[in-house]
Order: sequence, then C-alpha cells, then structure tokens
Amino acid sequence: MRALVDVGIPVMGHLGLTPQSVHALGGHRVQGRDDKSAARLKDDAKALEDAGAFAIVLELVPAPLAAEVSKSLTIPTIGIGAARDATARCSCCPTCSA
Repeated sequence: MRALVDVGIPVMGHLGLTPQSVHALGGHRVQGRDDKSAARLKDDAKALEDAGAFAIVLELVPAPLAAEVSKSLTIPTIGIGAARDATARCSCCPTCSA
C-alpha cells in the first residue's frame, strides 16, 4: 500500500467484514467482538493510517469499537453496518437508486 501512496495513488482501507473474505470469516458476521480480534482491528487501522491511507471503511464493527478506532486515528472512518460511531456512515438500501 505504501508504494501506491508514494506514487500518488489515494488508498482507502477497509476493515471488519471484507466481502472478498466472507467465507474465511464465517459468513456475514460482526467482526471485532472478542478482545483478540478487536485488538487486531485496532492495530490494522493504525497500520493503514501509518501506511498513508486517506480514510478507512469499518464494516460490521461493533459501535464501541468503531468509536475507539475512530478516536485513535487522524484520518476519517466510514461506518457500514454496526459502526454508527465512525466519522461518517454509509447507509446502503436495496431500493435506493444511484
């Protein structure tokens, strides 16, 4: 990621439920519920910020964890799902049109 940022390509991180890994994560489930996975998510968020991400999506992350992560970073977070305490929220609706 750092190589992309270094050549001027903006990168947004994505933590929590990552759809490409849904089967490895046990299905569509809230991520970061236990202490170990919450600590890993916090460490990963800081690593993304340190590598130059301009923002991070937090998907299906418990609200208290999203708030903690968001407060610990200087870049914005965007919550999808349970992350209502992120910097901003994405509300996805199947009946909404683009």
